[in-house]
Amino acid sequence: MKLYFKKIVLTSATSFIYLIVLLSSNISYSQDLSLKEAHQLMLQKNGDLKASHYEVNASKEEMKATKGLFYPKISISGTYMNLDKDISVDLNHTRDLAGGLLEISNPAETLGNWDITLQDKNFGFAFSSINWPIFAGGKIKAAYEAAEIKFELSQNHHQIKENSLTVNLINYYYSLKLAKEAENLRKKVYETVKIHYHHAEKLYENGIIPEVETLNAKVALSNAKRELLAAQKDVSLAKSAIKNLVGGSTFSSTSTSFIEPTILASLNEFQQQMLQGNEQLHFLEQNKKLAKVGVKVEKSDYYPKVALMGSHKLWKDNMPLIETNWAVGAGVTWDLFDGFQRDHKIKAAKYKVSQVKMLEKQAQLNLNTYTEKLYNEMAKQQEQYLSLNNDEKLAERLKFMRVRAFEEGTGTSLEVIDATLKQTQIILHKLNALYHYNIAYGELMVSLGKTETFLNQI
Repeated sequence: MKLYFKKIVLTSATSFIYLIVLLSSNISYSQDLSLKEAHQLMLQKNGDLKASHYEVNASKEEMKATKGLFYPKISISGTYMNLDKDISVDLNHTRDLAGGLLEISNPAETLGNWDITLQDKNFGFAFSSINWPIFAGGKIKAAYEAAEIKFELSQNHHQIKENSLTVNLINYYYSLKLAKEAENLRKKVYETVKIHYHHAEKLYENGIIPEVETLNAKVALSNAKRELLAAQKDVSLAKSAIKNLVGGSTFSSTSTSFIEPTILASLNEFQQQMLQGNEQLHFLEQNKKLAKVGVKVEKSDYYPKVALMGSHKLWKDNMPLIETNWAVGAGVTWDLFDGFQRDHKIKAAKYKVSQVKMLEKQAQLNLNTYTEKLYNEMAKQQEQYLSLNNDEKLAERLKFMRVRAFEEGTGTSLEVIDATLKQTQIILHKLNALYHYNIAYGELMVSLGKTETFLNQI
């Protein structure tokens, strides 16, 4: 770990705290980075995982919101209005007719003004109300069950994304390991060929070997340099890929070594573990539960909906027609016929359940094949690695003999270069076998839900 310091003048305890925070924020992996450390950085800083985590949190809050369906809704409402004029009824004509029937000479004076104001143009009122659905045919409970399953699905989706990125990280990490090992090997080859070239020049100057041997060595040196530069570019690209995946954290080298190829369990055991721990199967299982809840929701429409309700007058102004202070009651709604919509919706929901079941069945077959593929890849790379171990010893012995023969004047530079390149190719094939074994093994363990086991093992 390396600390990067900035010049700051401390004038108070607050400034000192600021310095500590600043130093902590500038700590980076500028030295060795293990695969486990890279995985932790990815979990903490990768933007895709952070976004997925927010999706989980949102789903959790939506589940909590759905729980509110079990409780009554209480609200307050109020209104104050100003009309262009009072609401009134002019009954003076009726008064005059009544006066005539009663033989009253002056009905207006005797009976008074019958122009009655029913509602003043300025009025207002406020009420509190309560509404509580107490039975909906199971729809409320089903809605909460669906919200719980959707929350679990969001967690499952997050884990699938995390697993996918973890597989990528293992691939990138060991790609960098392979590229770095190849770079070191190319550097050794370059130095070896360079020494051989200088040696060949001296032998040529002394008349021991012809010029063609020197030219062969010079061509080999040029090829070795070109391959070294290409290997260095591969290292740079692999480091950039890891840096992007772990949220921009910097590092100089990797510290986790390749795992030696070995098969720890049988194919059947791995396949059984895959069917128990794979997140894709869990995802389909949750979707099957959600589809079954959908059937419950559609069946609930066959039952009546019952709700309690009530209201209480809090305030009124110029409202003579409203004298009631409170009211309570119950409401029932029951759709007896809806054109057979419910029947078809239930059938559609059941088809969705059947659909998910078929997807789940096929997924199990696909996972068995996928497990077998990874297992066979591991076994193949193990065989390659063991075979290449023996070949490497033979190539090393051959190179030693070719170099001695050349130095004694009984061999050619082409033979030395050919022996060097053969040894290099065998080592590269060996590294390639290690690389393919490790990424296959890592992918298998992640798919089994055993990421921590794999990271702790290495």
